[in-house]
Amino acid sequence: MAIVLMLGQGAFAQGTDGQSAAKLGAPGGAAPSRPQADPGTLFNYADAVGQTLQFAVVGSTSGTIWGDEVYTSDSVLAVAAVHAGLLAPGESGVVTVEVIKGPASYAGVERNGVVSRSYASWDVAYRFAGVTGLDSGVVLPDPGDLSAYRGQDGTMLTFEVTADVSGSVWGDGVYTDDSRLAAAAVHAGILRPDETGLVRVEILPGAGSYEGATRNGVASGNYAAWPGSYRVLPLGLKATSKLSNLN
Repeated sequence: MAIVLMLGQGAFAQGTDGQSAAKLGAPGGAAPSRPQADPGTLFNYADAVGQTLQFAVVGSTSGTIWGDEVYTSDSVLAVAAVHAGLLAPGESGVVTVEVIKGPASYAGVERNGVVSRSYASWDVAYRFAGVTGLDSGVVLPDPGDLSAYRGQDGTMLTFEVTADVSGSVWGDGVYTDDSRLAAAAVHAGILRPDETGLVRVEILPGAGSYEGATRNGVASGNYAAWPGSYRVLPLGLKATSKLSNLN
């Protein structure tokens, strides 16, 4: 069994501004260099009992959870993070969880605007050990698009992306947040097709319109008003494609 720091509910209390009080430097240690993408639930981690795992999560109130402090493995992770007070709805962070053997029963309770449900015996459970912020050099897995980060204007995030010209992109320089990141990175000239590298993304507010253009083999589309945007910047290119050897 891995040794983790156990935290009471008060340690994750939210501040008066509605944001999580558990920030970088809070219990849970330094941010990992490669957290896993949000799995939705930990239902598929039944063989990970005793392990401590880290996931990049955007807090949410949409989904069902069971338990309090200890949650059933099929509880939605992003919702449980809000219930536990680690994240506010829409707030990003890297949560540390320990997968444990499930107790005989789970007591539901309302916390932080989230209602959890009670349940009887469930074999596998998880509990939180901490949270860290994303503005700390954390490298995130490719999210596909940036719509999950809408509203976090000005936030800078770093993703490891394998560039791909497939998928839809709208805009030029500034892209709608549902534009595919792997294709936008090629369009912006940050990566070449099939190249893997670190891409820095700035989350921006929505624009009244987006003008498309064909660049670097990727044709982006025009679009009218959209509620969220982003732009990509180069950071620490780590080329792994055969193209990088053609000099």
